Amino acid sequence: MTPELGSKLFDIAYPLFQRITNDDFEYVYRGYFTHNITKKILFLADTNIAKVTYQQSTLQKRIYYIMVEGLQNITRHQDEIANLTTEKYPGIFAIQKNGERYYISTGNIVANDKIPALQEKLDTINSLNQDELKKFHREMLTTGSMSDKGGAGLGLIEMSRKSGNKLLYSFERLDDEYTYFYLQTLIPTDSSFGAADATSKGHSSLDSVKQLHKQMNNENLLLYFNGFFNQENLLSLLAIIKGRMNMPLTTIKVSNVMVEMLQNIIKHGSKQNSSAGISGVFFMGQTGKEIMLTAGNIIKNEAKDVISERLEFVNGMSKDELSDYYDDILLDFDTADAKKTGLGFSDLRIKSDRPLKYRFMNINDDEQFYILQTAVTIKN
Repeated sequence: MTPELGSKLFDIAYPLFQRITNDDFEYVYRGYFTHNITKKILFLADTNIAKVTYQQSTLQKRIYYIMVEGLQNITRHQDEIANLTTEKYPGIFAIQKNGERYYISTGNIVANDKIPALQEKLDTINSLNQDELKKFHREMLTTGSMSDKGGAGLGLIEMSRKSGNKLLYSFERLDDEYTYFYLQTLIPTDSSFGAADATSKGHSSLDSVKQLHKQMNNENLLLYFNGFFNQENLLSLLAIIKGRMNMPLTTIKVSNVMVEMLQNIIKHGSKQNSSAGISGVFFMGQTGKEIMLTAGNIIKNEAKDVISERLEFVNGMSKDELSDYYDDILLDFDTADAKKTGLGFSDLRIKSDRPLKYRFMNINDDEQFYILQTAVTIKN
């Protein structure tokens, strides 16, 4: 029997997975942005972009440049505000692929008295065509009059130039002191660069990111990745987690559990892109004194009973029984097969020190959506 599902995080796995389809992907990081985390975010996003842009090197360079500027925009505003405030109102970075378009979105708090000048910059940039932007960029390089932060205005100009589109933005007031500033850049493929209808299609995506940010804040989600899982993604996600957490004992345990969770997606997932990996969703959140880790992916119907049987078997053992079973399997060189023995599930339960929660949701006549969740207790 499936263990009782006590976390709201379990219920949002499939809706999050449904946000994208086919060869699309979405990666979202919420929290404080350090130099090291920024590097890992860029690597993870660029790796996924490279797998779906194929020969379009110009497109990949444009996307990468705009990601860099977007992340620098977050850190510029972040540096202006005390750490306690940025912890209360964490920022967000999101990159999405939707059909033939890429969306790079950022969200961070700004002081309310900074908004008029910021909005004036954005409106000025959005009023110019490509030739005018080029001329304006040269003028700003010469005078530096647009920005008192030594580059923020120039970065916004270049984001508009590189994307060939207007910059979408929104302000969400938080209190008398601060407002969330959301910025989105829509990047069409090389074949549709500068298309007149591109910006109009970005508004719904920006609204979607804002809603997701609110949900991540409400559920205290730290990390969310929806797309293709492979060894490179696993390593990058681990690096981001290690950079995000400042509790050594908990970080080690979370990293170990996370490896098993992501490998579980790769082992059992049925939706595979030959070049990119297995399609799935993974997110990590904090509830009280626990770090919750949730993974979801599509499996074939015939795999449901096998997976369920192994999970029930592993969950049904005591801690000592599980340890003995795990050791026996490791020493049984002739028959040790993780897919047949439940070795991965055993390892995951031992590392998390609790029963594994799971659920199956019927999608169609051939497939199920399979969700697996566990948690790690925070140790300071």
